[in-house]
Amino acid sequence: MGKISVEYDCGVPQLACTDCGNCDSIMGKSLCSTVSRGCCHYFPEFTLAEIQRLLHLPDGGKALDTILDYPGTVINNFNLHAKGHFEKEAYDNYFAGGELLETGKIMDHTIFFRTCPFVREGSGCIFPVRFRTTVCNLFICSEIIENPGYHNEFKPYIEERMRYSRWIYRESAELQHILTENGINLVLNLESSLKLLSEFALNEYKFPILEPVEY
Repeated sequence: MGKISVEYDCGVPQLACTDCGNCDSIMGKSLCSTVSRGCCHYFPEFTLAEIQRLLHLPDGGKALDTILDYPGTVINNFNLHAKGHFEKEAYDNYFAGGELLETGKIMDHTIFFRTCPFVREGSGCIFPVRFRTTVCNLFICSEIIENPGYHNEFKPYIEERMRYSRWIYRESAELQHILTENGINLVLNLESSLKLLSEFALNEYKFPILEPVEY
C-alpha cells in the first residue's frame, strides 16, 4: 500500500508519494544508462516565479549558479531550460527493433531514454524541494492519480494542483511584464534581470493541507 500526501519545504508544496523510486509505473521505466532515475525524465524549465524564489531563499543563489553553470542550460528571455541527457542511439535502436513497450496513453517514447541533469542514480534530485520546478513538485504518475477507484480522494489534489500551477503562471507573467517595462530580459541582461527579480517581494501561495490518500 502506498500513500499520497502534501509536504512543504520552506512553504513550497510537494505532492509526495511513498512509492516514488520503488514503483512499477510505466512512466518511470528507464531504458537508458541511468537505470534508477524514477520519473525524472523531464528537462526542467524554471519560470520567472521559480527563479525569483531561488533568489530569495537561503542557498537559492547556489542552486541558481548550478543551473546556470550546467552546459545544457538554455537561457531564454523569460525562463531557464536545463536540457538533460537524451540517448538517441539507444532510442533509434529501440524503434528499429520493433518491440515497443505497451504504454497506454503515453505517445512520446523518448521519455524512456531521457534523464534530468539534476538527478543522481539511486539518490534522486540534487536540489531540495524548495528549489525544484512546479512540474517536478506536483507530478504524480497517471497510474496512481487517475485510478478510478480513488477518483473522489484524488480530486482535491488534482484541483489544487491546477490552481497552484495557474498561480505560478500568473506570477511569472507579472514578472515578465516588469522586466519588459524595464527593457530587459534574461538573454540580454541576465545580471540586471536577476537583480530586479530579487528586489521584488516574494509572494506566497497558501497551499492547503490535504487529507493523505492511501491506495
